Amino acid sequence: MKPVNLNQLLFHSSTDCLSFFQSPITSTSEMNDFETFFEDMLSQLLIQDKKNLLKGLEKNRIQIKKILKSNSEKSHGFFISESMQGYIAVQNKIDPYCMIGKTFHVRPVLEELFVNPEFLLVNVSLYDIKIYRGDFQHVEIIQQYEFDQLPKNFNANASRLYAPQYLGLVPYKTILAIRTIAQKIKDMTLYESLPVVVTGLEEMKSLFLKFFGERSGMITQFHDDLFEKTCIEIQEKCKKFRFAITDYYSFQLKERLKRMMKSNLILTDVGDIIKATHNGKIAHLVIPSEQKLWGTINLETGEYSIHKKSTKSSVDILNELAEEVIRQGGRIQILVPHFFPNNSFVLGVLRGSL
Repeated sequence: MKPVNLNQLLFHSSTDCLSFFQSPITSTSEMNDFETFFEDMLSQLLIQDKKNLLKGLEKNRIQIKKILKSNSEKSHGFFISESMQGYIAVQNKIDPYCMIGKTFHVRPVLEELFVNPEFLLVNVSLYDIKIYRGDFQHVEIIQQYEFDQLPKNFNANASRLYAPQYLGLVPYKTILAIRTIAQKIKDMTLYESLPVVVTGLEEMKSLFLKFFGERSGMITQFHDDLFEKTCIEIQEKCKKFRFAITDYYSFQLKERLKRMMKSNLILTDVGDIIKATHNGKIAHLVIPSEQKLWGTINLETGEYSIHKKSTKSSVDILNELAEEVIRQGGRIQILVPHFFPNNSFVLGVLRGSL
């Protein structure tokens, strides 16, 4: 099995494919639960007469267990088809869930997608500035600017002479270059609400920040110099500011929601949101993390009922709404409960007035 992209597990290109998610396995009892879950999948494939998938799943059974054991603190997703078998390790704990064919279930992976937003990473070294763009699964370098005016044979002590308090010792062309690059990054982020993480040698980073000066969406508490690091090594370092990036996006959405609450384009009542979803009016659905709303729902008629606790006939209404909004081309966002306005736990942003 080889690593695959999360999207391959979410959006199946044909009916002859299977993907499933498994929470971390750290004990014998959890492995026993996985064995039961695995047998249930085999039974479903047998019932649905998916013989190729059945063979593929059984064939990879031993390797799947090895992957789960080798990285037991993480959840995993697995993809099985006749042409490819792959897996991915995901950061958040995900409940076990299986998707066969073109079916799509948004709940197990929604939080993983939410905490995987994009960002820009700017690393300022003695010799260059590198700009990376990525998320917490993929990072790539998009631009690089070199300072050929700086000598290459500096030691650690000599580099301190380039501290901001000794600006006269930094070549003037280098100062101009840093100022120009800072302006280019400002222009790059002007039309995109991307958070910018600034890293690098402390003295050169401080000089860059004098010209960059964009406090909104900038994270500077990350002090590692990533000069000559590979993208894979940088991606591992990025885990240090994961929560800061997530908080940035959450704050941005919270501020937008505050403004929209004053308009007629946001709904907070579950019944109103179900009706608007039924009519194809929801552009953006915001639901809470780690919370389910049990009941029944018919999206073709807009009828629903809420249950006090889960029963055999219950479904997660929030998940059903999320799936329908995605089918209609809308977007989903997860927020922790304290971001929601008082007396509400789900928000629907309308495409237009009802």
